[in-house]
Amino acid sequence: MKINLWLLPFLLLMSSLPFMASGLEQKRVDIAVFGAKPDDGKDDSKALAKAAQYCRDNPGTVLVFSPGAYILKNAQGIETERAAMRGEMGDNPERVIFTPYYPYGRGMDFSGSQSITIEGNGAKINCYGWMEPISIEDCIDFTVEGLTIDYPEKPFSWGKVVKVSPHDFEVQFSKDRIIDDKMILGRMTFWDLQKDKLMPDVLYFPKRELLGDNKVRFHATIRPETVGQIANVLHCFHFRPAILIHRSVNTVVRNVTIHAQAGMGIVGFDSRNILLEKLEVRPAPGYYQSTNTDATHFASCDGLLRFDNCYFEAQGDDATNVHGYYHTVLTAKDNQITTKLEAPTFTHIQVIDLPRVGDRLELVNRETLEVVDTLTVKHAAEDKQTLINTLTLDRRLEIDPTKYFVMNISKLPRLEFVNSVINSHLARGILVKTRDVLIQNNRFNGCSNTAIHVGAESWWNEGTHSENVVIKDNVISGCGFAGTQGGASGIAFIIDAKNTRKTFLHKNICVENNVIVGSGNLCGIYIGNTSGAVLSGNTVSNCEMDVYIKSSNDIKIKKK
Repeated sequence: MKINLWLLPFLLLMSSLPFMASGLEQKRVDIAVFGAKPDDGKDDSKALAKAAQYCRDNPGTVLVFSPGAYILKNAQGIETERAAMRGEMGDNPERVIFTPYYPYGRGMDFSGSQSITIEGNGAKINCYGWMEPISIEDCIDFTVEGLTIDYPEKPFSWGKVVKVSPHDFEVQFSKDRIIDDKMILGRMTFWDLQKDKLMPDVLYFPKRELLGDNKVRFHATIRPETVGQIANVLHCFHFRPAILIHRSVNTVVRNVTIHAQAGMGIVGFDSRNILLEKLEVRPAPGYYQSTNTDATHFASCDGLLRFDNCYFEAQGDDATNVHGYYHTVLTAKDNQITTKLEAPTFTHIQVIDLPRVGDRLELVNRETLEVVDTLTVKHAAEDKQTLINTLTLDRRLEIDPTKYFVMNISKLPRLEFVNSVINSHLARGILVKTRDVLIQNNRFNGCSNTAIHVGAESWWNEGTHSENVVIKDNVISGCGFAGTQGGASGIAFIIDAKNTRKTFLHKNICVENNVIVGSGNLCGIYIGNTSGAVLSGNTVSNCEMDVYIKSSNDIKIKKK
């Protein structure tokens, strides 16, 4: 039998999934044992917490839900939501609640579990309070399947645009939540009901005027055709994810739906081997917003990260962003350096990104992001107060530390994103800053920015440049209608740094048999900062040119 080499890493992963490697006997336990009953309108929080504790104490458990709705409340999350919504954390709560080691509430905390399966059977968890509903931390062989996560009290408000004037517009908000003068109104977007897609206008912190009966006038300019369409306004940006995967090995998320979250849908950090299969991040019926920010986000992971047959719609940012971090070198003496992550929002779970002994670090020029050396970590220590890492390396360094980053290339996963749909949302579809990548047989519809963005971003301290990337058999339509990377509607390879005129960093690229229907963009495909790419069989329409090439060499184009 012939085996597709691209599937080999996944087959290796499958051999180490729950119960296959551990040899632990499975024990099925019904959630009702802990007192949780669906659809009875009672608070199930204590029962769900007991069930999670049982899983922590009993490796090999299969926790079985009966279909129906369960109520999950978190007192700390409810207070965080109240304070943020009332403006007690300023006009942007993210600056308070999305900071290093900020305390937060957890719903079902599975920390330290081994060989656990959560069998949801279509159950729905209705969450109250801005929390982290499912925490998978320090776990081995953990599977969650068949669950839906939602918030009856959404972290956003919505209404219908009833009037548009040259300098203002009016929104009749739903009765879900009464808008007042203290409530935080962050980013506002608009959804076209007739075309069932996101519209181009985006407003931040719009000035309001209360008109009574939950009608609000906003003093900003939007296009006249927005009358009759839906306005969504967020009450926060980043906070905790619906599902956290941290320091865990062999995690499977299958047939899970996330309707809303005051932050991202799933965040994986410092974890190995993650499979997302039939994950859906989409609005609840009757709504036009899913997660407030990214649908998924993975940083400093390794092994294989695979998306298969997933669906993403109406999230407030990328469907996924996969990357490592550029750490600023503060000092260098002999074979020891100190580093600090100076990213605008730190790490995406707000804990230090500490290398492991044996990890390989690339020494990177800050201005160009070119790699100048590769080093090995012999010892690593963190300081949670200063957020500084002290690293002992395998040899002496004689450098000016003000000129360099370090990138941990041992914490970069292989990425496979296949057979999935990304539909109508803000920002990019897939943002890739890792190596060994397959993006195949996906549909991208109405991403407001470039559908597939491959590129390091020095301003965000996210990287690295990519190598060994295959992008093939994708259909990309109507993307890049509100911004692009390099002018590309469909696919862009680019490096964001101070000086990139002669930085040919992306290597061994294949872009093949993709169909791109643009939004009147400069190009369908942008190739920048690349050395070695083959483009073949791609079809581009509704763009000024098929391919735009800049600061690249050894690019071969074969037409269909």
